[in-house]
Amino acid sequence: MRRSLPRGAVAGVLALPFLIGIAALRGLTVALPIFHSDDEFNYHLPTIRQFAHQLPLPDLGHYRAAQTPLFHLVMALASKVVGLELWRLRLLEVLISYALALAVYRLLRRRLDQPQPVALGLALLFTLSPYVLGSAFRVITDNLATLFIVLALDRCQAFSAQRRLRAFALACVWVAGATLTRQSSAFMFAVLGIYALRVPRTPGGRFAALALVAASVLPALVLFAVWGGIVPPGGDPSSCGLCTSGAGGAGLSMGTPELTLATLGLYGAVLFLPPAVLSIRAGGTVRDAVGGRLAPVLAGAGTGALLLLVFPDRPAADAAGLIAAVARHFPVVLGSSLLLWALIPAAGAIVVWRARVAPAPELIIVFTAAFLAGALATRYPWQKYVDPFALLMLVISAVPAELRPLRAWAGALVLAVGFVAYAADPALHKDVPAPRAQAVAPPRAVGREPGPERTTGATVGRRARGLQLAVGGAV
Repeated sequence: MRRSLPRGAVAGVLALPFLIGIAALRGLTVALPIFHSDDEFNYHLPTIRQFAHQLPLPDLGHYRAAQTPLFHLVMALASKVVGLELWRLRLLEVLISYALALAVYRLLRRRLDQPQPVALGLALLFTLSPYVLGSAFRVITDNLATLFIVLALDRCQAFSAQRRLRAFALACVWVAGATLTRQSSAFMFAVLGIYALRVPRTPGGRFAALALVAASVLPALVLFAVWGGIVPPGGDPSSCGLCTSGAGGAGLSMGTPELTLATLGLYGAVLFLPPAVLSIRAGGTVRDAVGGRLAPVLAGAGTGALLLLVFPDRPAADAAGLIAAVARHFPVVLGSSLLLWALIPAAGAIVVWRARVAPAPELIIVFTAAFLAGALATRYPWQKYVDPFALLMLVISAVPAELRPLRAWAGALVLAVGFVAYAADPALHKDVPAPRAQAVAPPRAVGREPGPERTTGATVGRRARGLQLAVGGAV
C-alpha cells in the first residue's frame, strides 16, 4: 500500500514554483513581464499607496484602479506591517497565490476525494498556469479573486455533502469577497443561487440559503450605487472588461465564451485523451472511456459547431493569448478560424464527457454554465480572463482511476512544460493595444523597484531565459 506524503511535504511541493520564481527574479526586485503587467504600476500600486495614506478611512469612491477595492485595502493594511517597498508587496502576492495552490489541493483532496498523488499533481498543474504563476509575482488582483472563488466552491461542495447552512454561509462570504476584489467574479452568485435552490430539503432551508445569497450581494450593490456604476468615478473604465466604454461597446459578446470553450477544448484534449487512449488500448471501449453512450458526447460537439456557425470567430483584433495568436495563422472557414473549428466542437464534447464521469457532476455543470454566462459580459477576449477557470473546470473533473498509471500524466506534463515556457518568454505574450478612456502615466516606482522601463529589451530576454531554464528544470 502506497504511503501518503506528510502535509509538510505536500506544502513544500506546491511552494516550489514560487520559491524558484522568487530566486529567478532576484528576490522579486526584478519584474516578470506578463500580459498587461503594466497595470501593476498604472493602477494598483497608486491605489494601494493612496489607501495606505488614507487609513483608517480610505476614499473608496475615487481611486485609479477600475476593480473593486478589497485587494487594494488588504495590501494597504498589510503595508502598515511590511511597508510599501515593491518587493515586499510582491511577496504578499506570492503568499496569496500560494494559498490559492493549497486551496485547489484541498478542494481536490478533501471535497472530491482524489488520491493524494492525483490531487497534488493536478494542483501543481493549475499553479503552473501562466496566468496563475505569472500573476503571482506582480501586484495585481487576479489570484486573490480566484482564491476566494476556489474557497467558495469548496464550501458549496461541503454544503452539498453535509447540508449544513454554516458551510453555505461561508461560501457566500467568499463570493462576496471575490466580487469586492474583481467585479467579474459576480458569476459566482449564480452558482450560489443554484446550490441554494437544490441542496436544502425544506422550503425553510431554501429561504434561509437564498437570504444568505441576497446578503452576500449587498456589499457590491451598495458600492455600485455609491459609484453610480460598476467602476469607481476615479478609475479608468476602459481597463474594466465589463464596462461598455471599452472597445466592445454596449451589449453582450460571444468572443470571451468562445475563447473559454477553445481553452477547454485544447487543455481538455491534451490532459484527458492520453488516459482515454491508454484505457482503450488496455481492452476497454470508447463507450467506457467517455462514461456511457457516445450520442450525448457527439451532441456536445455538434452544439459547439452550431455555436460557431451562428457566432463566427476569427478571432478579433483585440483578442489576446496564445490561442488567439495561433488561430490568426489558420485559414478562415465560414467566418471562423479553422483552429477554432477544431477546438470549440471538441470543447462541447469534452464538457459533456467530463460532466458524466466527474466525481461531482453538479459542481462541473453549475460552475461551467455560470462562468460561460458571465463571460458574455466580458468585452475583451483575453485568455488571462478565462485560462485559470477553464483549467479549474478540468482538474475538478478528473477521475482517480484514469490518472492512476504514470503514463496517463503525459498530457499533464506537456501542459506543464508549455505553461512554464509561455510564462517565461515575454515574446509569446506581448500586450495587445487596449483602448483607454484616458491616458494614464506610470507613477513613480515604489521602494527600489526600477520601474517597467528598466525591464525591457535585452535585459528582459536574459531574465526570461534564466527563469525558463530555472523553472523548466523543476517541472
